[in-house]
Amino acid sequence: MEINWELISNFATAMIAIVNPLEKIPLWVEASKGGKTRFQWRLAALIILTSLVILLTFLLLGGWILDRLRIDLASFKIGGGMILLQFGFSMLRGEAVSIDDEDGGGRRGNINTAVIQRFQEVFVPIGVPVIAGPGAITTVIIYGSQSSAWTTSLALSATLAGILALLFLTLVTGPTVAKLTGEMPLRLASRVFGMILIAISVQFMVEGLRAVFPGWTA
Repeated sequence: MEINWELISNFATAMIAIVNPLEKIPLWVEASKGGKTRFQWRLAALIILTSLVILLTFLLLGGWILDRLRIDLASFKIGGGMILLQFGFSMLRGEAVSIDDEDGGGRRGNINTAVIQRFQEVFVPIGVPVIAGPGAITTVIIYGSQSSAWTTSLALSATLAGILALLFLTLVTGPTVAKLTGEMPLRLASRVFGMILIAISVQFMVEGLRAVFPGWTA
């Protein structure tokens, strides 16, 4: 069976815009502060792997979930587009991510215990909703539901894993990047990704409206 490369390409663009690795750097620096390199790598790996499991579940089972709930893809595109549109505007305003100031209690004791403790403190909001949030879940369900072959689904899964691997590398090098570049380039990148996400969300809604009201485009 052939792989739908156009679907894969559009999915990669949408997920990169939503995950927005550069935007996560300031948040990650705050969440992992006080930890040594080994601590930060293990914490980042745990957050990314958990987020990957959540998103893969919705990618592969999203269509089945919609069927069970009797929600057609066109309606979900309209609703999901609205969610992404809101998230895109929040990125333009620089309000997409935030984290409460933690006391970093997980820095003490055994490193594995410290990682688990910090993970429990920061997975919300870093894992959910920042990485595996409504926007990302909506996107994987929409694209996963459009896959008509297991090879395309496999390619979508590999693409998702690759994007989160890129995010992992961004997180572990984040403190160094933040020191070298400062905040301004990171904020600019976030605004650009926000504009891309707004365009994607509008496209979702247009496609959904065309399916629900075919007479509009006749």
